Amino acid sequence: MTLDRASVIGQYRKSAVLLIGTVTLSAALSFDGYARIIVERPLDFGTILISDHAQASRVQVKANGQSATNGGVHLVTGAQAASIMLSSLPAQTNVAVSTNIITPQMSHSNLAVSGIKLIQLEHTDRVFTDTLGNAHLNIGGTIEITGNPAQYPDGTYRVWASIEVNY
Repeated sequence: MTLDRASVIGQYRKSAVLLIGTVTLSAALSFDGYARIIVERPLDFGTILISDHAQASRVQVKANGQSATNGGVHLVTGAQAASIMLSSLPAQTNVAVSTNIITPQMSHSNLAVSGIKLIQLEHTDRVFTDTLGNAHLNIGGTIEITGNPAQYPDGTYRVWASIEVNY
């Protein structure tokens, strides 16, 4: 049996996307009101190619958008950091930001996939709001793919995280 390049890549290509779309928000407020979190662009680990399923691997997307891989995984296209807009905050205020990975196991078709998990989120700990009470935040992260001789199904993988804003 002869395999051409396209069929080999199609066999190993995986897409992993961290959607921070359903974000829970907790805020310590000094007045009656709530901050808004707008996901302008979700954290996207891009299309990855797993060349060695037996080897543990990582894909990292830094908050500044740079990406890196190690182990038996290669980034094919599309990795990008999340872009988050915080609004309805007090003007010219230091805002502490923390994140929490709710369920580190990534899911495919709403089913948990053993062996692929989000292990870290990366962002600045503080942002400063402008005169309108808005601030911009970039979030990166790292996924880990454990050594597993079985292949993972093609498709989009998701995981959920929360963002907490305190000022």
